[in-house]
Amino acid sequence: METAGPKRPTLFSSIIDAAPTSFSQQDRKGLVQNILDDISDGTISKQDLSRALLAVKTLARHPDGSAVVVKQSNLKLLCKLAGPSNPSTVTNEALRCVANALLLVESGRDTWIEVGGGQMCLQRLQDPKTTEEFCFLHARILFLVTLKQCPFLKSTVEDGKTVEAIAERCETLIEANVMGRPFAKDALTDVLKFIFNLMLQYPRMLEGEGGERKVMGEQWSLEFEPLVEPLVHMFVRLPLASPPLSAPLTHVIHALLNIPVPQYSSIWFPSTSPSGKQEGKSSKNKKPARTDGSSTPTTSSNGSKDNGSTKDGKSTASSLSDPFQRAMSLLSSQRKSSSRTDVPRRSTSSASASGSPPRSTEGSDAASSSRGRSSSPAGSKSNNSSFTMSTFQMVTQACSLLENMLAKYWPGVVEADAASVRTAATKENLGLDEALPPLVVLMARMAEDAEAKTEMRKWILPDDLDRSGSLEERPDTLGRCIRLMTSVYFPRLKDAIGEWLYVLCDSDGALLSAQIGYGNAAGYLFNKGILSAPPPPASGSGGASLPDNINPITGAINRVSEDTGPEMTEEEKEREAERLFVLFDRLEKTGMAQNP
Repeated sequence: METAGPKRPTLFSSIIDAAPTSFSQQDRKGLVQNILDDISDGTISKQDLSRALLAVKTLARHPDGSAVVVKQSNLKLLCKLAGPSNPSTVTNEALRCVANALLLVESGRDTWIEVGGGQMCLQRLQDPKTTEEFCFLHARILFLVTLKQCPFLKSTVEDGKTVEAIAERCETLIEANVMGRPFAKDALTDVLKFIFNLMLQYPRMLEGEGGERKVMGEQWSLEFEPLVEPLVHMFVRLPLASPPLSAPLTHVIHALLNIPVPQYSSIWFPSTSPSGKQEGKSSKNKKPARTDGSSTPTTSSNGSKDNGSTKDGKSTASSLSDPFQRAMSLLSSQRKSSSRTDVPRRSTSSASASGSPPRSTEGSDAASSSRGRSSSPAGSKSNNSSFTMSTFQMVTQACSLLENMLAKYWPGVVEADAASVRTAATKENLGLDEALPPLVVLMARMAEDAEAKTEMRKWILPDDLDRSGSLEERPDTLGRCIRLMTSVYFPRLKDAIGEWLYVLCDSDGALLSAQIGYGNAAGYLFNKGILSAPPPPASGSGGASLPDNINPITGAINRVSEDTGPEMTEEEKEREAERLFVLFDRLEKTGMAQNP
């Protein structure tokens, strides 16, 4: 750079304040490289270093500038500047330069790993001294470099201690979010994105390129066990924003969709002992770290193990996949009819017909303490957190979120596809057909646990449900769900709700039709390949005692016709017929009608 030292701060300020279109492609590239060269040569003073990096970041907001930043020599320099030995302002700007460049130039992500940047970010993320702001920046970079399968991703998961350290970081970020600390929300959001990448891509790498592609949630690796408990805690503890389903909670849901429910039922739905202490969460012996580089068996959702390995040095590049589509695919492919047990009648402290979530942990301590759940699988870690969950707090939280979201955007008995719904969501920059379906799919996944399914069914389809009116016209959660099952504008939400209600009815089309009426279930059942009305369910099936006089089409009780008095006698009928004949004869004579 030809500019004299004293004029550099002015030059940096002019670059920072300039309009994006002020620089040509050649000038932009030249300025970025010149500034980085001056930083490398040490010709820029320490007090001007952060301003110089800010100027680089400003120029690199365009892909042309980022293409210069991702050169190996430049990323190596920025990796050095991002180290903890430099002032925080310099480290901050260096990391932001890298994050912006890796977002715009995909090829730079591998280069960043090659210069040691990925390992540096991992170490800083695990360091308890790293603040929330720097945790956010390191997690953002790690999220970007793990969007596709790579050896770095595999080594990160198989390191043994890294996943545990990330789990501990998640617990600290939960507390930071509860306290409302700056950057805590952003940090947790990007840590969760990073975790999702690991959970999605690592099992695929073990399958190998020639193996059958597994959908999300169908293939599970025991390496991620330390993350199960923190993710469950996040779901019930994170403060709700407006709208309720927004980051980081949406990313928690995406990560939870990867975790098998039956295998970790003691964490999803923890039992409590009479003394009030949670059971089934004792620490297990730590798994020995592998030194031979061998692959770790992955466990499918049914608990079976599968030893897989990647082909030599090859990995399939794939982008971040849609959590909803994969989870729905898993639910549809693995759905089996479960045994039906009688559901106890709902108590006044449980769910209500108006749709309030179940309060199963209050007034039911004896039932909670007697739950005979198996302990968590071997290798599950305990973080010794002081937070204690009630047995069905996950169910309660999920039901509450669904109820609040539906009531917010579909108030009263508004139609599912009303323009007001889309208008309200657009004002909040929210895609309802993207935000809500993963929550509903998660509820269907939780219903794989028999007792959790019973709790949800008591909430949405209680035994004493008021069926005096049309179910689809109810102003509560059930009514909104039924109306959404015929939606045109929200197809994914329509499918997710149908699948959830189908699971709650023991995956039995006959029981679903009996509960909500065949007229309301017909569309969903048709898409499932059930083309005709299923036969009535067997007596007592599904654990629900349905009234005998339910209309099979509407699901409502058939109304008894009002008594209009005794029928007319034959003489009265004759007189009435004669009166009508005379009336028509008069109309015919006046030309107003023809006598039939």
